[in-house]
Amino acid sequence: MDDIQFSTANVRIRTYESRLLTQNTLDRMLAASEAEDAYSILQETTYGDFIEDDNEVRDFEEVLIAEKKRTFDLVYSITPVRSIVDLIALQYDYQNLKVLVKQEYTQEDFSEFLVPMGTLPLSTLKNLVNLRQSKQVDPIMNQCIQAVFQYMEDYEEIQAVDIIFDNYYWDHMIKLSRSENDSNIERMIQRNIDVFNITTILRSYLMGQKQGFISAVLQKGGTLSPKEMVDEISVSLENFMSYMEETNYMDLLADSYDQIMEEKKLTQLDLNRDNFLMRRLKEEKMVPFGPQAILGYLFAKEVEVRNLRMILVGKINKIPEETLRSRVRESYV
Repeated sequence: MDDIQFSTANVRIRTYESRLLTQNTLDRMLAASEAEDAYSILQETTYGDFIEDDNEVRDFEEVLIAEKKRTFDLVYSITPVRSIVDLIALQYDYQNLKVLVKQEYTQEDFSEFLVPMGTLPLSTLKNLVNLRQSKQVDPIMNQCIQAVFQYMEDYEEIQAVDIIFDNYYWDHMIKLSRSENDSNIERMIQRNIDVFNITTILRSYLMGQKQGFISAVLQKGGTLSPKEMVDEISVSLENFMSYMEETNYMDLLADSYDQIMEEKKLTQLDLNRDNFLMRRLKEEKMVPFGPQAILGYLFAKEVEVRNLRMILVGKINKIPEETLRSRVRESYV
């Protein structure tokens, strides 16, 4: 990949970064006594473009989705290589496919859970689900849908289709990253897979899942061996944590260790996961050329939206400010 071709786009990205919410804005929202007050602060930001005077705070999800869609539209319009943005947007294709398949299976209306982002139009995904194949999608996506429907026909239930979707999503992601022929991108995807596997194996273990289930949900393509991870967790949680201390992900687990070992909870790990990935992307965004700035900005927007959703839901449900502050992810700016 020719990194120089991103120079103009990266200049624009620096401008967009300046519009990300600052810690000061988040602090003001956290300190707000009522949910409506926090929503009014949000209205002062770029999100205010999607807030009408008669909107209620409980309408916030539509606002967050609208801002996220605008972000993807803007970045797609400036990137010299569309597939770079696809690396972040692909997750929404598979999210929408999950919704469409479950809607097809249950004959219930789940359209409210569809999102207007992704690498493909919703019409293409709907056609794929209706016909079970499409020439407009990657062969991996065709294989995914066929495997999902075959499973539902064989077992007459839908419980495990999320695992099938996740497996094909990561296969698709790996294929997409390798097509870029960029070692930085491949390293980023490997890191994402490792982090996914670490959090997934711990969550599965704490839920009491069997070894076979854990093996099925872990993904290949990272730097850590799924087999070794399963072998260690099968011995004990202590063995697994000791194993992780010898990897590059020791920092990810360090602050969560006590909660995982004593409380058997992953609340802190979920927070640390996002912060861990954010720090790596902040380090890489300083590269003057290449796609790292685009990828970092898109991830930063994802985390920003996650923070806002957590704050607003917390305010609506009267969760104490101190509790909410402990759950806020690190800012990119």
